[in-house]
Amino acid sequence: MPDMTGKTDLHKDSSVTSESSVTPRQTLRISELAFRWDRTQPGIRYPDVTLNSGEHLFLRGPSGSGKSTLLSLMGGLIVPDTGRLELLGTDLAGLTSGQRDRFRADHMGVIFQQFNLVPYLSTLDNVTLPCKLSRKRRARALS
Repeated sequence: MPDMTGKTDLHKDSSVTSESSVTPRQTLRISELAFRWDRTQPGIRYPDVTLNSGEHLFLRGPSGSGKSTLLSLMGGLIVPDTGRLELLGTDLAGLTSGQRDRFRADHMGVIFQQFNLVPYLSTLDNVTLPCKLSRKRRARALS
């Protein structure tokens, strides 16, 4: 199984600082993560990553190195073959497909490489659609 670290640079923003009296909130934790699209082909192993609230991660690499696959894993659109991916303290692989859909609606936005707009909705309605799908998101938007 190829190692993604050989193909892609993962870089945490070292300019992020936190006050010593405040414990940073762990946003993302990846450990021993691997995924394979086709069982006859080698899969991708991802490096262990911990990202706290306020930190940034830059993914870079050639086509086919696993960047979009990692984003799909992080978005709960697919589940890993092995390893663990926790987002906001939730192990996404431990959720059902419907629970992952609800988690995504409540906690994140996904911008796909191809536009997935609802053709009969206006631009504003497409942008505000997540607020209609999630009570939590609607409450945050209105507060």
